[in-house]
Amino acid sequence: MASPSPEDAVRRYLQWLEDPSSILDEDAVAKAEAAVAAAPDPLARLHALADLEHARAADSEGVTEDFVAYAKDYAEAQSIPLAAFEAMGVPTEVLRQAGLLGGRGRRGGGRSGGGQRAPKVSIEELKAAARRLPKQFTLSDVAREAGGGSPQTVRKAIDEMIDAGQARSLGPKPDHHGRGRAPTLYELA
Repeated sequence: MASPSPEDAVRRYLQWLEDPSSILDEDAVAKAEAAVAAAPDPLARLHALADLEHARAADSEGVTEDFVAYAKDYAEAQSIPLAAFEAMGVPTEVLRQAGLLGGRGRRGGGRSGGGQRAPKVSIEELKAAARRLPKQFTLSDVAREAGGGSPQTVRKAIDEMIDAGQARSLGPKPDHHGRGRAPTLYELA
């Protein structure tokens, strides 16, 4: 999946705040509904119904991660003040994670010595952060432990660990109860 532009990431998050159903993938819902109708037996129907539930759940975590990754750069480029994001209803914690508030932001937060972007987190730093985590973790856990990193870079670091036999994907996190699709759970080898 291609990464969104900063404008698209901010727009999608603000749309989601106004209407959580706006980020549903209608094609995936229709496909899952068709699979339920075509299920040949009760077990197949059970799996098809589970897929339908996942399709109907909004991916709020992914939308929020994209906003956090791009909001600061977008706000700086467009001269959008913090108060405008607050007026749109963006929660304080999300603003802090995006680096729009003082304190702990994407990486370092606060002043960045005159640079426009927060320091990048290398793939090696992300791999080291993953190794410091408990045996099972999500991509968000890695980014938090490393103090930043775009979702795409975090995913690439973990994919490299999987290719090297240092980690493996366990599939959707089984104890996920929030809105949206369950994040993928990984395990250190």
